[in-house]
Amino acid sequence: MKNEHHAIVIGINHYPVSGLSALKGPVNDAEDFSAWLRDPQGGNVPQAHIHSILSSDFAQDAALPFPNQVETLFEPFITKGVQGRCGERLYIFVAGHGFGDPGDMGTTALYAANAQKMFPWHVAITDYVDWLRRHAVFDEIVLLMDCCRTVNSYHEVKEPQYPTTKERTGADQVRFFFAFAVGRGRVARERRFEDGRDSGIFTRTLLYALQTARSQQGKVTGQQLKDQIHNSIAAFAGEARIEPPVIRLDSYRDITFLYRKSAQAVPVRVVLEPYGGAETLVLSDGNFQKIREEKANSSTLTLELEPGLYKIAVKNTDRQQIFEVPNHAGIIV
Repeated sequence: MKNEHHAIVIGINHYPVSGLSALKGPVNDAEDFSAWLRDPQGGNVPQAHIHSILSSDFAQDAALPFPNQVETLFEPFITKGVQGRCGERLYIFVAGHGFGDPGDMGTTALYAANAQKMFPWHVAITDYVDWLRRHAVFDEIVLLMDCCRTVNSYHEVKEPQYPTTKERTGADQVRFFFAFAVGRGRVARERRFEDGRDSGIFTRTLLYALQTARSQQGKVTGQQLKDQIHNSIAAFAGEARIEPPVIRLDSYRDITFLYRKSAQAVPVRVVLEPYGGAETLVLSDGNFQKIREEKANSSTLTLELEPGLYKIAVKNTDRQQIFEVPNHAGIIV
């Protein structure tokens, strides 16, 4: 269980006072992504750490949620973030009607359900992400926005009323994966899929990639996820005309979304001698880039590894071994 992972999930289908067309996919998309977050083979995020708001939580004609109801989901992390770090990873998933700021290429906001033509109530999602990143509230931030990014010269994105603390900045230390269904000024699409469920094309492609992306050295990274989304989204679009998604990631320090044993993985037996019960093992690849780090719960464990060169070390000691798979079926460290 990823006890240091948290998530904010937002899905809005109905905009009864805005003139914006009703959508069919966002609530389904939010529910499907929440299911992936809870899945032990997926995000493995504790249920209590998943904070969501959906338009289906309210009556269809209620024009809810309001902006402040959505912003409430961010408040606990902002409050803690003023003091310091909150956790390892924050997922933010957003689906609904959105728009881009006419004066800022990167800013994207979500229309609240009570948005009107003259009063475009909204939540500046990317501004919240920038604040959390700037203050290094989490080690990693995953932002996923399945919404339009059209630009209306009458609608500027309004900065949220969060604390304006500027003393602390750690943005360069925060690993990130930011994925938008479309580029600035473009329209996102949804459709009914063969299973009879309406979904955003981007979200359906994303979830498929999370479930099927081939691992390398036992892990599925942001770069692998990006590649698979770009390679497969046209197949998920069917007859719908789509724009390509925009995905940005920290390529120098990529995020590992999950670990998955590859079809050609080989079991390698690791024996700790001596074993004191408090050892932490660090596994690196042949380029000495860390693959994973975990506490050793016993003196013997088995790693499922693809062929290649590896190094395993006991953290904070000089105990280490370089080994090759499949040449080494067992090592002592």
